[in-house]
Amino acid sequence: MSRIIDQTRISAAIYYSLENITIEPFYLSRQVEQNLLEEFQVQTGLADLHWETIYFQFPDRERTISQTLAEADGYVFFMHGWCGSHRIWESLPFQLATKHKHVVCFNLDVNGFGESPFLNDTPYEKQCSPAALMTAVEHWLRITNLYPAPNRKRRPFYLFVGHSMGGAATFYKDVTGWEDEVYGFYALAPALLCKDTQQQAAFKTVGLGIRLPSFTAVKNALALHIIDIFGGGASDDVKNEHLRIYNQTPFGTLAQTLYVLGTIHSPPKRTDWSRYKVALGRKDRAIRVHQMLNLLKELNFPPDQIRVMSGDHYFFSYGPESPPSHKPNRQVILDDLLSFCRQLGEETKENQV
Repeated sequence: MSRIIDQTRISAAIYYSLENITIEPFYLSRQVEQNLLEEFQVQTGLADLHWETIYFQFPDRERTISQTLAEADGYVFFMHGWCGSHRIWESLPFQLATKHKHVVCFNLDVNGFGESPFLNDTPYEKQCSPAALMTAVEHWLRITNLYPAPNRKRRPFYLFVGHSMGGAATFYKDVTGWEDEVYGFYALAPALLCKDTQQQAAFKTVGLGIRLPSFTAVKNALALHIIDIFGGGASDDVKNEHLRIYNQTPFGTLAQTLYVLGTIHSPPKRTDWSRYKVALGRKDRAIRVHQMLNLLKELNFPPDQIRVMSGDHYFFSYGPESPPSHKPNRQVILDDLLSFCRQLGEETKENQV
């Protein structure tokens, strides 16, 4: 069974249950053999990968994570954006696991942020693009045996949920070898700037500036302004998490990942968008909705799979200081995820027949 279920190899892990939900933290370095970790490091440039596994624990039948993975209808993967961490999703994975008791949620730190740092403070451009982010997640799936899922009578579905940089990453998923799998993608405010030259220039300029040692004082002075743009509309908890990650992340990682977002000019080459959904914030200052809609139209993305909502970059995050529209938005996104999971679950049953 999957190496990630070997709980005896987890040191200083914290386990707790809330409303029958179990949340367990994991580090790839503690779950795989050294040769597999080194392979992952060479392939991705990441020193480690951290995630939380979130699943429902039936009160009348306590299950190990091994049993939970083997019995789950599907797996849902949450990928945050630039200068974020798994914490930016707040209670969304928890709520999904509460409402859909047969999915396992994986809430990841990605692309050099949080507790998944790069080996080098300044990664190569090819290591920190949205496409590279997605490739790293796919490599993680393989070496932990989450894909392909072993010893299953019925394959689980896979749902990839990304915000901003993480949302852009979903557009670059390589589906070669996934012909027999059931999977889907939900991108929230994806940072695809292929047709937005104004935002590209802004991202590149700030990225280049952060990289310079002499820019340290300006970097610190601009911190709150940058967080206000990328954390637009979010709760104070999410903004504080962005600020924490901003302060702890090496300049090189902050700069290179932002710079690369501004240098991607070629749109995704995919032509089949049947497994995709996109949600955008109407007043998003980081990802401008009009330019994004033009890009999606150019890609022949089905209009009925696009949702435009009131709010800013974090239109799904809500606190007392957030726009009032964010509160119902959060429920809409949760309902969308539940509906998507049920749709994919039904597809796996049909395939089994």
